[in-house]
Amino acid sequence: MAHAIFLAEAQKRSLRVAVYSAGVIDFSAAPPLAQTTATCLQFNTPSPKESPTWVGQLPLAAIDQFLVMEPGHVTSLVKDYGVTPERVSLLGAFDPQQRGVEIADPYAESSLVHERSYERIRDCIIGYLETTHDLR
Repeated sequence: MAHAIFLAEAQKRSLRVAVYSAGVIDFSAAPPLAQTTATCLQFNTPSPKESPTWVGQLPLAAIDQFLVMEPGHVTSLVKDYGVTPERVSLLGAFDPQQRGVEIADPYAESSLVHERSYERIRDCIIGYLETTHDLR
């Protein structure tokens, strides 16, 4: 969901950025989550990519900034994948409503939980884009 939202918000601002989305656990063989796609479409956001990606499949050295949902993701990127800590930020830190730095995964939750997650992720991405001058 975050990938789709980030792409949509970057496009609204005419930002030319490469956006990757991946998990620290390899679910690349798993199908896309139907509820995630449905939630994005409900908010008129083009649905996320077709299948999950594992972080080990990304060009890690070429990525300037990693935005993650949970503190454990920060730890994994730094310890398991050698990403320098200054390149990793918790997306929730950019929440204009300051609802906490961790954003829970809505996997297997109701459509209402997905909708709230979408709105929170969107708020955080907008907060990030409005405060990050490196993208302009």
